[in-house]
Amino acid sequence: MAPRKPKSDVSPGDDAQAARLLRDLHEKKEIEGRVSGKQTVYHALQDPSDITTPEVAAALKLDIETFESEISTLKANEKKARAELAALHAKPRVSDLRQDISRLESEKSTIQARLASRHEGDPVQISPEEREKLENEWKYWQRHANVRRRICHDLWGQCSEVLPDDMTAAELWVSF
Repeated sequence: MAPRKPKSDVSPGDDAQAARLLRDLHEKKEIEGRVSGKQTVYHALQDPSDITTPEVAAALKLDIETFESEISTLKANEKKARAELAALHAKPRVSDLRQDISRLESEKSTIQARLASRHEGDPVQISPEEREKLENEWKYWQRHANVRRRICHDLWGQCSEVLPDDMTAAELWVSF
């Protein structure tokens, strides 16, 4: 790109050429020119029919107000439509839900098949030593439970022997 010329570098021929072009346009009646002293001021032609009367101006003002109200209504409708569109985009689509359901059902069937294959085998095999140990522990805790049951039964018998006259054994049991 060529460097711009500073304003001081304007040649006198450029001004003369511009003045000549403007004068030619004025003579052809394409632009209007007014002479004021040594200067001539040029401006675009204006059609006298373009001059508006107060009635036309009032009608234009009314049209503008109507268009502005229509614009505000349309903007409100657009805002509402955008909100509805955003709400629709936020909801999952039926096709997506169906895909999710089919995927979850296939996962469920896979998991159930794995679970069934693990339970199909023989029951857990326990060595004879472990079986004996478990049976001994079972007998030990059974004895403890039987002793506690007997103690509870004896204690209940003693409590029910000394009941006040206005209370029955069932009422005493409920109060515990």
